[in-house]
Amino acid sequence: MSTTADGYDRPPYRTPPAAPALVPGPVAWVLDVLLPWRLARRIYGPFHAFRFDAAAAIGLAAPGQPVVTTLAGQAADPLIERLLLPRALLGLGVLFFVIHLFTGGGFFDSVEQAMTDSILMLATGPVALLVACVPLIALARPGARATVARLCLRPLLTASITAGFCALFVVWMLNGYDYEPEQMAWYVLLLVFLPWLMVFFGSVLYLIHRNSFSVGGHPLVRPLAAVPLVWLTAIAHSALVDSVEAYPGSHPTPSYYVALFTGPVGVTVTAVVEIVLLRRRHGVGFRGPLPHWRPPPPPPPTLPPALVERLRTDVNLGHAQFWQRYTDRNGVVWGASPLFHDGHPVLWPFVFTFTAEARPATLPEARRMAGPLRPR
Repeated sequence: MSTTADGYDRPPYRTPPAAPALVPGPVAWVLDVLLPWRLARRIYGPFHAFRFDAAAAIGLAAPGQPVVTTLAGQAADPLIERLLLPRALLGLGVLFFVIHLFTGGGFFDSVEQAMTDSILMLATGPVALLVACVPLIALARPGARATVARLCLRPLLTASITAGFCALFVVWMLNGYDYEPEQMAWYVLLLVFLPWLMVFFGSVLYLIHRNSFSVGGHPLVRPLAAVPLVWLTAIAHSALVDSVEAYPGSHPTPSYYVALFTGPVGVTVTAVVEIVLLRRRHGVGFRGPLPHWRPPPPPPPTLPPALVERLRTDVNLGHAQFWQRYTDRNGVVWGASPLFHDGHPVLWPFVFTFTAEARPATLPEARRMAGPLRPR
């Protein structure tokens, strides 16, 4: 039992805390209110889960002071991270929009369909969270159900608040949409507030499909909630929208079903892949942390330990501030040191701890591990 309980204290059940805000205190909350994407990020989770603070990562401390690297987001598996963008695009109905547009649907009709699906998705969010969280709590090992319930509490609360705002929005559309105010102040307020609302609503839609309300929750909430979220939205669209509206010929065409259900199928595939990766790479099971799981062994070092320690000393002394900097596909900042190994320059990743994709390596090896490197 102790092994299972201890397993909830390691990633990905618990992740390192986010970096301190660049503008801490009440000013940060004011910025979150004024900048809609910041408010959406605070509620629905990060836009990018694997990002590092570049300023702290490249040795801008005074000479002789150790370099402190800080996370600008939530630590994540880079391979799982790369699944989230295509999942968000599929969940947002990009394929539905494109297929519907090129199979006879007009542009404005496709936009209207996408907006309708967005409202339906906000309403089906709590149902999707219940479908995901209830089995996790029920399957948890005895003695761990309270821990799993706490890990599911914030996602459920976030989804419930979202559904409440969605209900208020629907009520406003049904009762006050045609209201035309006579005072100029209302027009000015609308002119100022409407762009903020559009940016906030777009950010919320993207983050919901990317994170599935799962920020701060159980690692399996995201893939398990993503599947019913998109399927319930698609089924509700077919049953509640297209059954009411007059459809040409009274029967949907095959292209309609392809457009409507391609996205949910794609999201389901990415969710299955994420569940498999969580199980194999992080020991996350449906009943809790796998008791006999061990982290995969780190890759064998290719650089001599003496060379790595020499670079570590140079970084801690602040010499890295003069190195050429690169950023990989995961947002990790790399510094090109003046040292060479086997005829290639040696790169240093500025991360908390070295991983399979972020460890000192020569330039060709770093490109193989972390993808293309973009000069900063």
